[in-house]
Amino acid sequence: MLSRAASSLGFAWTRAAAAYSLPSTSYAFSSASSGQQDEGISEERRRGIVNKLLYRSKQRGFLELDLLMGLWAETNIPKMSMEQLKDMSRVLDEENPDLFKWLTGQLQPPEHLTQNPVFEALRGHVAQQLLESSPAAARAAAGRDWVRGWDDSWRGANTQKQPESKQQ
Repeated sequence: MLSRAASSLGFAWTRAAAAYSLPSTSYAFSSASSGQQDEGISEERRRGIVNKLLYRSKQRGFLELDLLMGLWAETNIPKMSMEQLKDMSRVLDEENPDLFKWLTGQLQPPEHLTQNPVFEALRGHVAQQLLESSPAAARAAAGRDWVRGWDDSWRGANTQKQPESKQQ
């Protein structure tokens, strides 16, 4: 049925075309993951991959990550090789809350990301941004949770007590 629909639209549906459109967890690399090399991919296909990765970097639905990753991605993604683009796609496959904590130093990233050169470059950029834009007193020590809100204000030294509720 799909081949009839494709032929009615003027597309030649072949087994080779179907092999390149297999689903992938990495949205940008459905065809590039099938063994094509850097020189074997057309400039148009490469530009499409770059645009998808830029979109995924800038439109994650998590404002802080959109800003941190989007600005870095605009500068760096267009200059990346195909292998680096694949590494970037693997970074973008991670969940937003985890990725934010790993990039900002709240949690130690997993080994598969610490071995990813694109993740390390992005993490270095985020660390530099944090150093330049926030005073030292406002930053949590590396590996420690940030204060999550007003309800955490009573948590401090062991000498402080939990606030007592008013009884009427």
